[in-house]
Amino acid sequence: MLRNIASKKCFAVLLKENQVVSCGLGVLEKQYIGLFEIITAKTERRKGFGEELILNLLAWGKHNGAKKAYLQVVMNNEPALNLYSKLGFQEVYQYFYRIKVTGSGKSSV
Repeated sequence: MLRNIASKKCFAVLLKENQVVSCGLGVLEKQYIGLFEIITAKTERRKGFGEELILNLLAWGKHNGAKKAYLQVVMNNEPALNLYSKLGFQEVYQYFYRIKVTGSGKSSV
């Protein structure tokens, strides 16, 4: 999947005692860096790893020409929303996924 992203990209991982504790993806597009799939192991949350990971991705983006950053997050992910707010991100808009519904009222995937 990563090979299919045409833009310049950075996949980052943070290790603690040779174990991955946090990872994420940064993708450059023009003067923006998009942050995707930011995740921290459940046992390692609220220890600063997510913040460290994001700051490193943002630094990489800035070094490669990004002037602005964006991300998408699930609306009910309060810990992530708090972290992103602490880092200066704010909600610009909301989006929804839609699925096609067949005549029977059941979704068709």
